Amino acid sequence: MPVRPSRDFLQKISGAVLSQALLSGGNFLVGLMLIRRTPHAQYGFYVLIITAVQLLTQLQLSFINPALVRCLAVSDRGKRREFVGGAYREQQRWVLVAAIAAGVGLLPLWYFKVLDSASTLIVLAALFTVLTTLYREYFRMVLLAYRVPLKAIQADVIYVAMLCGGAFLATLTDAPARTAALTLGISALVGGWLLSGMVRRHEGWVSEGAPHVLREIAPFGTWAVIGAAIHWTFAQGFIYIVAGTLSVNAVAAVSATRLLLMPVNLMSSGLGTMTFPTVSHWLHQHPVNDVFKRLSLLAAGIAGMGAIYVVVMWFFRDWIFINITKGQFEHRDTLLLLWSGIFLLMGVRDQMLYLPAACGRYRIMAVLTLATAAFSLVTCYVCMRMFGVVGALIGVLSGEAFNILGFILLSLREIAIAKRDGHAPEYAQ
Repeated sequence: MPVRPSRDFLQKISGAVLSQALLSGGNFLVGLMLIRRTPHAQYGFYVLIITAVQLLTQLQLSFINPALVRCLAVSDRGKRREFVGGAYREQQRWVLVAAIAAGVGLLPLWYFKVLDSASTLIVLAALFTVLTTLYREYFRMVLLAYRVPLKAIQADVIYVAMLCGGAFLATLTDAPARTAALTLGISALVGGWLLSGMVRRHEGWVSEGAPHVLREIAPFGTWAVIGAAIHWTFAQGFIYIVAGTLSVNAVAAVSATRLLLMPVNLMSSGLGTMTFPTVSHWLHQHPVNDVFKRLSLLAAGIAGMGAIYVVVMWFFRDWIFINITKGQFEHRDTLLLLWSGIFLLMGVRDQMLYLPAACGRYRIMAVLTLATAAFSLVTCYVCMRMFGVVGALIGVLSGEAFNILGFILLSLREIAIAKRDGHAPEYAQ
């Protein structure tokens, strides 16, 4: 059976990459405006807010999206509408309860002067932003699960325009971090309203449908959340080991060289928003072995395109460091080569994880991610003691290779199970 991707799939993948590029570009412009036009402390507050928002968004995605994608792939229109409506109702309920609890818990911190008034207002702005962003991301997740990314782009354009405009206005105020957080929340509220309208016109939802749906998906969703949280630690933790073991200057060198490879990561993360629902759809039309071949070809294509970018960037690296980053760093070229290898492996890893994920193997994936994080962080520390800042990236590179090997073995296990049982895994069906 041929495994060449269809034109429809390529169009949807292109739309997902374009959408991710738009959002990433908007966030980059906001950060650039704030860091150039506001005090560093205010920019630091905004970074803390946006980091918390991104983490909670990822946890929501990890918990709901697998079951959502499966439902949309195998259910009739009525059940799809009930699931979307039921998950939205319960998501809003739990998020609102958590936000109220956080707000109540904030009061004694303010009353006993643990937080001053300015910090308290920033936290309140952050809570508002979390609420509206989770609202927006829910309906965006639904549209992507329906595999219609081009519809989501329409709302993304308005969201990014409001976000960038609000960030510029925030730099003119006396409290830019708080104002930027509020404009981020307002932008998310408008974006969520637009996205919800698109979902309503596409198939809509039943607000009273699917009672206790989040409780039903918890056995799978909880392990997915644990895996996402562990991976977050794995992806960010080495920076803190660098700072604690070496110095802040070493962190700057690692971060500056990493920045040049972000387009490779953008391509991979953009594809990821469409790959998972597509893999779930494939599992109902093709043998597991063919799905694995398709993902392998996709991973090879991403690695190939990433390698082309790396080669071009390498030849222009001196001009880039002089005119864009405006700095020279010790071990610059070695760090650049190591980051290149890391991002190419990340592009492969991001595709190979979707087959075991679509088969519902979240518990073993969480165990694999924990083992990867432990292996990577320990290797980072040991190699840094031996090679300095270069050793940190040796540890990250080793962790990515370890992770890919694990996902390939899990995929081969699914192929063996399908051959033994004569059908795709039960969760995928």
